[in-house]
Amino acid sequence: MMLGLLMLACGYRNTSAQVAATTDDPFRFVSWILQDTKAIPRSLMMTSPVKMGISAVTLVTIAQFDETLSENAVDLRKRELMRILEEMGDANAIRPLSLVIFTGSLFTDNHRFQDAAFTSFQSLVYASLLTNALKLGFGRARPNETDEAYDFKPFSGKTSFPSGHATTAFAAITPWLLYYPHSVTVIALVVATGTAFSRIPLLYHWPSDVVAGALVGVATSSWLVRRHRPGSGSSNMAFQVAPGSVSLTYKW
Repeated sequence: MMLGLLMLACGYRNTSAQVAATTDDPFRFVSWILQDTKAIPRSLMMTSPVKMGISAVTLVTIAQFDETLSENAVDLRKRELMRILEEMGDANAIRPLSLVIFTGSLFTDNHRFQDAAFTSFQSLVYASLLTNALKLGFGRARPNETDEAYDFKPFSGKTSFPSGHATTAFAAITPWLLYYPHSVTVIALVVATGTAFSRIPLLYHWPSDVVAGALVGVATSSWLVRRHRPGSGSSNMAFQVAPGSVSLTYKW
């Protein structure tokens, strides 16, 4: 969000390199909303079982250590940095801010910037709806409500799983990272990670809640970017292990 505000304040201008894979159709945003909403059921049905399985195994594995990790993170609870990072995931503040950035982008002639701002806002809305539905269905108690990490009571009103702050942070930042892969957006992603983590020492979420929220945010925004930017799905991720080092690279 800070990246979007900075670009907006600078009156971000249009260049041939900046507007690749974008369109200047003024009604594209309305079309995107209608088409994206219509495509949700089909996209859910076509979700890769492998990806779903990996995500499920990851969450179940992390959940095994929820209580231990929460206890170890409690020492950071009183640190002011955790409080500051937490505020950056407040949906009640981030969604209006994202809408302001998008509205402001319409007064620039940079179509790519407009698309990134709109996709970020749309991702926030869609991801939040999904996370709230999951919260309702799982009904998991928060760490400050129970010492039992596996206290699930569907439709009980408990709202720990997934983390809304993690969802908000990653849903807002990921589109900017995908539209503008740059060291600045990577730093923004690091801040989003800190925001998600802050919920653990503050005892608002279990670690698996945070990972689940991040997955929802990333998956939702990545899906929207692929729909809004044809060809943007052609990416390549590589994991390499060498003597004395481990690296993860991602190519756009």
